[in-house]
Amino acid sequence: MHSKMKRLAHILLLTLLIGSFSAFANAAEQPGKAAMFFYRAAAWVDNFQLRGLDTSYIGLPEFRWRVALNNGEVGVHSSYTNWVDPKTPITLVTQTTPSVGIGFNAGFRGFGGGYTWDVMNAYTTNWNISLGSKGLGLEFMRNVSTNVEGKFSVDGAPSPTIPDMKKGEMRLANTYLGAWYVLNRAHYAHNAVTKQDYIQKKTAGSLILSVAYMSSEMTILDSLKYIKDEDMKTLLDGMTGMITRQVAIGIGYGINYTPNKGKVLLHASAHMQLVCYSVNHISYIYPDSIQLPGVPQYMLRPMQPVHVTGNMRAGVSWEINRWVHLGVWAQARNLQFASRDRGLTALDIRTWSWQTNLTIGVRFGASQKRMHEVLGEPQPVPYVAEKSGRLPRWITDFFFSPSY
Repeated sequence: MHSKMKRLAHILLLTLLIGSFSAFANAAEQPGKAAMFFYRAAAWVDNFQLRGLDTSYIGLPEFRWRVALNNGEVGVHSSYTNWVDPKTPITLVTQTTPSVGIGFNAGFRGFGGGYTWDVMNAYTTNWNISLGSKGLGLEFMRNVSTNVEGKFSVDGAPSPTIPDMKKGEMRLANTYLGAWYVLNRAHYAHNAVTKQDYIQKKTAGSLILSVAYMSSEMTILDSLKYIKDEDMKTLLDGMTGMITRQVAIGIGYGINYTPNKGKVLLHASAHMQLVCYSVNHISYIYPDSIQLPGVPQYMLRPMQPVHVTGNMRAGVSWEINRWVHLGVWAQARNLQFASRDRGLTALDIRTWSWQTNLTIGVRFGASQKRMHEVLGEPQPVPYVAEKSGRLPRWITDFFFSPSY
């Protein structure tokens, strides 16, 4: 732990040192041919990122290079309710140990990469990837953990006979793969808070379309132990685990609110998703003389062919000055499954997964003004789109903005 904190201190010092050179970048002499090539390439990237955007609403940071230090947390909370006795529900509530990660990344105008260290070593697998440009984005999350504790309750009360499940006796795995599309992409930057690649200069909102694949997997690692316990044998009935898979389509709304031209940005968005495909597979192992590995032997369909779920995100971004910025955001997702299989099997699953992130970043390099001076180009004049109606601007931005 001490070595990890020492490494973190070195990364933070490096970040601040790199940022301290930004003030001198604009005082450089006329660059040579090689530097001019990179200036032109940087100008092309800027023009590409701003193409189709109303630059009176969305702008780019003044400096192109960026290094950042990230601190994030991921957690999962699930409950599984089964009716072994039709009148007595038995619920297993599970909670993972939160994964705390410290990461460092570097890039140019949103293009780059980084690495994250899992400080708590809570997850065996913990992937979190988010890509986005203008109106289109992709999110992927995959985490697997055996640092899970489970508590049983019978008809809402703790059971004195059923033992709790300890860490290392169960594995939880969750996967989320989603894509979103912003309809008002000319005025609204959906990732302005999370990525801070764009500056939202004016308040704007948009409807957002989305599609997602979700799965939640629970595996009992020591099934034989519970088969030997009479109470657990009846409860689990030889079950070794289950996996729920769902596909959803949805619509949501996001808003970026800024009272001071992007220096401080408040973001909130919510998606209502309609689950149009859902299935649950249960694996079993039978307590006979030959123990067979668990395989998916029983499939449950949901009680309702479609149901509603959703996810939410909120965050704050602060441009402290021309070089240093700070961002904080949190996101939560929900997976639900309810089945009544001809009255023989009843199962309810509720899973919440969440993640938080804190970013401290430094931008550096030649400023936009310096680039235009070197290339002999005038500063671009922001294009202001025409507005109509007397409704609030965050509504008219979507309903009455011209297409680009």
